[in-house]
Amino acid sequence: MAGLPETVGTNAERVYDDLRAAIVSGEFPPGERLRTEALAERFGTSRTPVREALVLLEGDGLVEIEPRRGAVVRSFDPADLVDLYEVRAVLEARAASLAATRITEEQLLALEAVCDHADRLAGKTPHTVDKLLAANEEFHRIVIDAAGSPRLSGALRTVAGIPRPFKTVFWKDAAERARSLAAHREIVSSLRAGSAERAESAMRLHVLTARDYLVEVMRERI
Repeated sequence: MAGLPETVGTNAERVYDDLRAAIVSGEFPPGERLRTEALAERFGTSRTPVREALVLLEGDGLVEIEPRRGAVVRSFDPADLVDLYEVRAVLEARAASLAATRITEEQLLALEAVCDHADRLAGKTPHTVDKLLAANEEFHRIVIDAAGSPRLSGALRTVAGIPRPFKTVFWKDAAERARSLAAHREIVSSLRAGSAERAESAMRLHVLTARDYLVEVMRERI
């Protein structure tokens, strides 16, 4: 009924969504401690929904809850990223395969518009990189939505939480950016042709290529 306070469950979902976005965006960097009291104050709620949200984020692989230390933003090493991207390659390839036979003309036009927008972006400024990241996320979201599989969408959500700072490397490198944008065009072409096999192959190659590049960059920095 109107006027009643939110339930704990509703609050936990809200905190989960907002905190997840903050971690993925890099606002809370890897290794940072997530204090329940401070988060409750930030989100205007009690500690219980915060604790529930942290448990959910631990399930997503974004947070580690350690004895006596509490919750900490998880750090990613090359092995973690290989695992995440290989799972993504399987799931997103399946999504592309399903989308090839289910996608609407409206969704195809939206994908083409995203590609056109990304192609017009130039430079490596933080503003441009943010726009490219947003365009990339929108592209993959449309393909996943077009697959029409809620279970697949849910499974992909659990492996999509790679913090944004790790993903910016793609869009700061001109060659990798061009390769990724060309892959998007190939995916759209295969979807428009209605070829499930071709769409599946194109998406798998796209994700695995991204995996290889990101792991290479991380190893160079170790």
